[in-house]
Amino acid sequence: MSVAYKNLMEDIALQNVERVMKASGGCCCDDCKSDVLAYALNHLPPHYVATRQGLLMVKLQSYALQFHADVVAALSEASELIAKNPRHRRD
Repeated sequence: MSVAYKNLMEDIALQNVERVMKASGGCCCDDCKSDVLAYALNHLPPHYVATRQGLLMVKLQSYALQFHADVVAALSEASELIAKNPRHRRD
């Protein structure tokens, strides 16, 4: 049996992470981006889907204003935290 599933919250966060990080003025290197995404995704509810219908339902929900605000808020919090404590040296 092959099980196919996907957390669409990850896709939505990926679509917004660079814009949010640039707005906060932090580093946008791959390490910082990975840290911001990991932190934000750990503070957002997952949205797993296994069917095309589920995919469409979550994508439709992702356009809701509150849903978008939650994602941006989590990314903003993560971006500020990582900017203050990056894994690499500050230049």
